[in-house]
Amino acid sequence: MKEMDEKEIMDLNIDDFRDLTLQETQEDNFRRMFQMLGLIFKNQQEIKELLVGQSSLT
Repeated sequence: MKEMDEKEIMDLNIDDFRDLTLQETQEDNFRRMFQMLGLIFKNQQEIKELLVGQSSLT
């Protein structure tokens, strides 16, 4: 897929879009699931660091 510049993006209209196939929908959902898992893991690491930091202060 080629990169689009800002003008091309701004010139898009509804006819430039299509419904995703079942496989594309599944791949998109799979990608989103892994992004969410990554964010959850990152948040858990940050919470752990905060708790460790607080326990070392006391």
